[in-house]
Amino acid sequence: MKSRVAALKALILSGSSNSTCVEHAALEWGLSRRQSYRLLKTAWTEVREDVNATGLERQEMLCWIIHQLMSAAGEGVKHKQPSVTVGACRELDSLLGLGVNSSNRGRYGWRR
Repeated sequence: MKSRVAALKALILSGSSNSTCVEHAALEWGLSRRQSYRLLKTAWTEVREDVNATGLERQEMLCWIIHQLMSAAGEGVKHKQPSVTVGACRELDSLLGLGVNSSNRGRYGWRR
């Protein structure tokens, strides 16, 4: 079990989505969706504990996230994938509130 959790942690830290991790567990180890999510939850718990153990502060984490999003936007431009670039820029706008329409509204627009 520990090797499976370690493999899922590696996928998480490489930027894979939860769906990708669950699909990997199902294909590689023949696990059900429920079992895969259980292992994924354990992996996320370990990642969170690792981050907390390092004493990483919120500002450092924010800097890392900004760097990753800017890198993703650059990769999108480089590989001619505008949807990746737009998605990364939208996340940056949401995170930092830089856009003209970012004042005190939810992530997906006005609620009615």
